[in-house]
Formats: sequence, structure tokens, C-alpha cells
Amino acid sequence: MNWIRSRIFWKIYLINLVVIFVLLALMFIIARMSLPEITKEQYRHMTDKTVLRMKEQIVQIAEGLHKFEQYVQNDPHFRVDDAKQWSEGLEHIIKISPYIDSATVLDSHGYVKGFYPNDLSHLFNYNLSKREYFQQALRTKRVYFSDVVSADTGRYLLVISVPVFNERNEVERVVNLSMRIEQNKLFRSIVQSFQIGEHGYTFIVDRNGNIISHPSKKRIGDHVAENAIVQKLLRGQSGYEEVVNTEGAKMLASYAYIPILQWGVVAQVPASEIYKPYALFEKALWLASIAAFFILSLLTAIYAQQIVHPLRRLCDVAEAVAKGKKHVRADETDKTEIGLLAKRFNYMIDSIQQSEELLRKSEKLAVVGQLAAGVAHEIRNPLTSLKGFIQLLKEGKCNETYFDIIEAELERLNEIVNEFLLLGKPNPTKKTYNHVSEMLQHVVKLLEGQALLHHVTVQCFVDEQLPPLYCDENQLKQVFINIIKNAIEAMPNGGILRIEARQRLDSIFICITDEGCGIPKERMATLGEPFYSTKEKGTGLGLMVSFKIVEAHGGEMKIHSEEGKGTTVCLCFPISSKREG
Repeated sequence: MNWIRSRIFWKIYLINLVVIFVLLALMFIIARMSLPEITKEQYRHMTDKTVLRMKEQIVQIAEGLHKFEQYVQNDPHFRVDDAKQWSEGLEHIIKISPYIDSATVLDSHGYVKGFYPNDLSHLFNYNLSKREYFQQALRTKRVYFSDVVSADTGRYLLVISVPVFNERNEVERVVNLSMRIEQNKLFRSIVQSFQIGEHGYTFIVDRNGNIISHPSKKRIGDHVAENAIVQKLLRGQSGYEEVVNTEGAKMLASYAYIPILQWGVVAQVPASEIYKPYALFEKALWLASIAAFFILSLLTAIYAQQIVHPLRRLCDVAEAVAKGKKHVRADETDKTEIGLLAKRFNYMIDSIQQSEELLRKSEKLAVVGQLAAGVAHEIRNPLTSLKGFIQLLKEGKCNETYFDIIEAELERLNEIVNEFLLLGKPNPTKKTYNHVSEMLQHVVKLLEGQALLHHVTVQCFVDEQLPPLYCDENQLKQVFINIIKNAIEAMPNGGILRIEARQRLDSIFICITDEGCGIPKERMATLGEPFYSTKEKGTGLGLMVSFKIVEAHGGEMKIHSEEGKGTTVCLCFPISSKREG
């Protein structure tokens, strides 16, 4: 689970979470700003439409009731002075009109002389002259629509007073047609048929601000002239606005004035109801957002892990390569940028291996060139001996020991030439078990000539009981040659070169110490860097290649130096089974 500790993973994950959170927050903000307004407009459309429909139907009722003026005035039942005829005429009107529930006939002094139905019998000879509807019809000689009237029977009525004239065009009697507001089914259906939301309702007020119709029967007849909307209706205005009703609740109301009757129609809904759909939506949005947040968080984590895993794998491969495991390769999983990066990284490792191999070869060739003088000097000595003995043989002087000496010198020449050729021969990397003592002996023998040229005495102390080391013989020989050659060159006036090899715990330590000029402290940190050398004509590549070879064998190389006293190079190689790299 290394990807959990990855900074890239958490960076991707947190950025995605912030984006998700911002998007959800924007959704909430937009919903809070727009949905209530949208709902408010929807309810306004509903209330406006309701008001207009009620207004149209009430106008139709008013126009229908106005027709009773001519009908009553021309009806022969009411032009005669006969109570029985009046009752028949009233009965006929009630039967043909769905709006009229009861009726009375008053004489010019306001006494009830005729009635229908029979439940009004107690009103016979009852004086209603003080009623406004009677006085208005008597005074104006025109049909008059009353306000809401509380009858003596306890009912709320709308009364239509129709004057009936004699031959002298005087009001002889008044016919009162009454609509029982609470009982008239048709009139009640006009209000009750319009449902506005759950708690919206409509009501009608007359010209004096009295409620004519209301869903609550208890409210019929209430005087609500102090209501802000009712006041506007009494002034003949129509519109839509937010108001506070008599119970202190905020309402959104549409209202319309009806000129023909001077009534007002109001359709209103509680403001709280408008926010109810938003509250439901917000609750659903919260649940959906929480679910979406967790799902998207999980998907983001999976996505981030898929990005980080190959990067983490690439990092592990880079770390392994840095430790010398050059055989390790990154997984080229896909064709994305990460897959391409892995492919390029593998190509880079191959290029580095090729470059290191070229460096080793070039450094080996440089060493071969520098050793040529020493080898030539080393070959000259046995050649001189051979030349002398051959001369003696030509002179006829023959001695058995001469042949032994000649054979030994030829063998020595062969060994020197073989070691010299082996150093310059391009061999592929091949690890086997090799003895450190033998490798050091071969290298010392190869560098004897150069040591003699610099008057350097080589002292070699190698533990013969050292276990074999699993390594590439040619590469380690190149390391030994580079270090010993540097030590010899560090003593131009001669000195002692000490080589020690011993076992300590599970490692083999090889220390090479010279008595040269030493290395300044300020230059110690840069040793092993390419193109940095303490020698005038050095490239620094030899030491860099040596470091790489030792590292590839799982070993470690440390350099200790004191200016004016000499330098010690210590190589440490682990003793183990076969090591790769």
C-alpha cells in the first residue's frame, strides 16, 4: 500500500475532492437562488389563472342575474295584486335558476306579502323597509345587488332586488331574489373547484369588504376591509403581491376587481408552501450529493492509485538501478504518457549500460597505453638475458642450466604478454567464482614494470584462506589496475605501495596504501565525478568507472587521504551466493 503514502496520490485525490465539493456547492447555491423563484412564478401563474377563471364565472353569473330584471318586470305573475300568483311566479324563477334559492315580494312600504319556499312563512307581513337593498331598488328604480346580508333566519344571503312598476311608472312592489351563500351548490362550486397547492384558497369580497365566499364557512360575512389587498380591491385595483393575512401568515396573492358587481376575487397561497418543493428537493439533493461524493471519492481514489502505481513502480526500478541492479526494467503497461515514460526509462538504462561499457573500454585502452612503457621495460630484461645466453650458445659454450634459464625467461615473457593482451581484450560481462589473491598477483605482475620505472616497491599481504568472490574477473582487475596505477603515479620519487586483502565477518576487505602526496580535503568530495582528476592529464573517468564496477558488485569503495602522507583506498565486497547486477 505504498501508494497511500504517495504525495502525488493525495494531491490528485484532494484536487478532485475540491472540484467535486465546488460543483456540489454550486448546485446548492444555484438551487437555493433559482428554485424558490421558479416555484414562486409557478404559483403566481396558478393564482393568476384561478383569479381570472373565477372572475369570468362571476361575471357570467352577474350577467345572468341581471336578466331577471326584465324577466320579473314583464312577468304577469307580479303585475297583479294576487299573493297566490306571486308565489307561483317565485316558484317558477327558483326552479329555472340555479342561483336563486329563495324569494320574497314586498309592497311599496316594505312589508313581506309573498314568499317561496314555505320556510319563509314566518316573514309574512314582516317589514324590511330599512334594508338597504329595498331602499336602493325603491329609490333608483333599478335592480340592485346587495352586499352580504345576515338574514333573520341566520343565513348569509346575496339579495337581488327588482322593482316592479305600475301604470304610472311608480314602484308598486319589490321582488327580492336571494342566493343562500352557504347552501347554493353552484355558487359554492365556483370557489371550491379551484385548488391551489395544499393550503392555498380563494375568497370573494363585496363592495364593503365583507367576505361573500370562503372555503371556511365561519369566515363568510367577516369584515376584512383592513386587509391590504382588500383595500386595493375596494379602490378598483388588480395585481399580485406578498401580503400578511389576518392570522399573521405571509401569503402570495393574486387579486382581481369585478366592476359589474364591485366585488373582488382573491387567490392566495402561503409563502411557506412555495419553499416546500425546494426543501424536498434540497433533502433529495443532500442524499444524492452524499452518495455521489462517496462514489466519486472512491472512483477518484482508484483513478489516482492507477496513476500512482506505475509511477511508484518506476521509482522503485530507478532506486534498484541506482543500487547497481542494472537488469531491472520498468513495466511498459500501456500507451499513455506513463507507459511512454517507462519505455524511455528502459531505453535510458540500456544507454547508460552501453555508455559505462564504452567508458570501461576506453579507460582500459588508456591504461594499456600508459602501461606500454612499463611492459616494454619488463620485457627488455628477459630479452637481454635471452640474447646473452644465445650468444654463448653460438660460441659453443653449452651448459644445461642455460636452457633452464632461457625456458624460465620465455615463460615470464609469455605471462607478461598474456596479461597485457587480456587487459586490452574486449570481454563480455561474465561473473564466476574467482580468488582475490590470484587476481591481485596477476595485476601486480602486470604493473611491476611501471613500479620499477617510478622506483616503487610493492608489498603484498594477501590471506591465502580467503573464500572465492563471485565477480567479473576482468572488471575487478580493471579496478585494481586503476587504483594501483594511481598509487604508483602518486609516488614519482619512489616509495612503498602496500596491498592487503583479508576477511572481516561476511566481507572481503582489500586496502591499497601509497606514500604519495595525498589528496587535499577540498577535493575529496568530488572524487569519482567524470572529468575531475587530481592529475594534470587525467580525465577522472578511471575512478568513476571503478566506483561503478564496485557498486555493480554490491561492494563499497572508500578513500582516506592525508595531504603529504599518502592515500588509502579500501574496497569491501560481500561474501554471498551469486549476486546479480
